[in-house]
Amino acid sequence: MSSREPSGEPAPAPGTGEERAAPPARASAGARAGARWVAALLALALSLGAIAGVAYQRYAAVHLRALPRVPGCVRGARVALRKPVAASGTEPRQTASGETVYLTAGEDRAVACALQLDEALARHLAGALAEQAPAQRAARLSELVRDRVPADPAYDRAASAAYMMASAALRGLPDDVAEVRAAAEELDRYQACRFDTRRPCPTRPPLPALVWLTGFPAALSLLGLLWIGLAASAARYRRWTARRSR
Repeated sequence: MSSREPSGEPAPAPGTGEERAAPPARASAGARAGARWVAALLALALSLGAIAGVAYQRYAAVHLRALPRVPGCVRGARVALRKPVAASGTEPRQTASGETVYLTAGEDRAVACALQLDEALARHLAGALAEQAPAQRAARLSELVRDRVPADPAYDRAASAAYMMASAALRGLPDDVAEVRAAAEELDRYQACRFDTRRPCPTRPPLPALVWLTGFPAALSLLGLLWIGLAASAARYRRWTARRSR
């Protein structure tokens, strides 16, 4: 005899489809919960990563700018400036103060190259190269890079060219002069602090704390997503191999 429920409807027989529908329903609920976790991790990684990226870009725009391309004439000017000055110059150039000085052919080539970038820079370079005493010449070349090029990124090409030519001119001076060595070290330090070079910069501030506070959790969230993806792929592979073995 078939049993009936109090309402008069037949009771479901053991092993029918109504009982077997429960496991798929639980599996579907678990899949939806897993999808919500994945979406939450993805949103967390994207939001924190965006904050960290913006903070880092603002820091790099000031303290880690890439070295710019300089005019090709800078290379020729560097070769000429490395040679020690053996005679007085004959090429007239005006300094920033309006004074006329006479430079050698190599020095004049360097000033003409600097003129392609900035007229004020060219005049200051002419004044520095007109100095004959090694100590004074080194001081003027250091001043050229340190004080005569604005810190604005728009002047980065001029700053890089000024450093390259000033450091080359220092090599033409006797290296046993303390002022020459100090000027060379100062030029390298200033270049390293303005651009992202291999040399350390003692005055460069560390990365902002916001980069670490948001970047680290973003990286952990991405690792969590990677682990979930690998686990899901492994589960699919096991199901596929199980079907193949039947």
